[in-house]
Amino acid sequence: MTSLYRIRFKLRSAIVTPLKGDTIWGHIVWGIANNEGPEKVAEFLGREKTNPPELVVSSAFPAGMVCRPLPSPKDRDGSLDTVTYSKIKQDKKKKYELASEFFAEAVDAPYKALLEKKLPLEKAEAMHNTIDRSTNTVLEGGLYSTEELWPRILDWDFYVLSSLGTDRIKELVGWAFENGYGADASTGKGKIDEIGDPVPVTAKEKGNSYMALGPFVAPKNGMNNLRADIFIRSGKLGGAFASSLPPHKKTAVLYDEGAVFNCDEDIQYVGGLLEKMHGTEEFNICQSGFAPVIPIRV
Repeated sequence: MTSLYRIRFKLRSAIVTPLKGDTIWGHIVWGIANNEGPEKVAEFLGREKTNPPELVVSSAFPAGMVCRPLPSPKDRDGSLDTVTYSKIKQDKKKKYELASEFFAEAVDAPYKALLEKKLPLEKAEAMHNTIDRSTNTVLEGGLYSTEELWPRILDWDFYVLSSLGTDRIKELVGWAFENGYGADASTGKGKIDEIGDPVPVTAKEKGNSYMALGPFVAPKNGMNNLRADIFIRSGKLGGAFASSLPPHKKTAVLYDEGAVFNCDEDIQYVGGLLEKMHGTEEFNICQSGFAPVIPIRV
């Protein structure tokens, strides 16, 4: 039986890589590889191709919140007053809604007041030197900057749709974050700890309108009236592959969390596993293209 769970964790440092569901799923796969070996990875990926997959994860959201459903376009008659126009602008900036609006179980939202004024992650520029690997020295004029995201809040939630037991789910999540999350984890970025137990959750609503809780690729059929933002995922290899293969994976176009659509069937997830995402045929390098969904009132 496949169930949806909420997992809370603490973000203890800045991150370079956003907390997207497809990236979190990739960390889970690497956790299996590092702790159980490549044969277990192959078995896990085989089960991820089934319907339903063994484990699908959402993006992470501030504690007690979820992504906001993408609103439908509104007709404009050109006669908006300043108050109405200001409200429309403010509404566009909202990224999150209370999880208690969507789930039957009570969910605390300790940062609700803060999120009404500020975003949960603050952008900052970090300067770096370019290193000449042949001489192990700094290249002249090789200074460059990267964007870091510093948390204004520590507690975050994400959702796992899985047929596994809660002990196994927590083990996999712990492995995923044991060496840090995302880029520059080796220098202290992406430190995550105090991972909570998986808590079962159920959606309040029923019907054929759904919201995706993470990035996904659209199925070939069964989806109608899709409203979604898209982004380009041009990923790089990690782990042991990073030092032995060309770094760049194939590009994928993903729909973002908050996408809203109709489906005639009762579903718990949308999308599928993307295979052969690297030019090296020796390895079947995969990419998450699925996300948990919940029924919503439109």
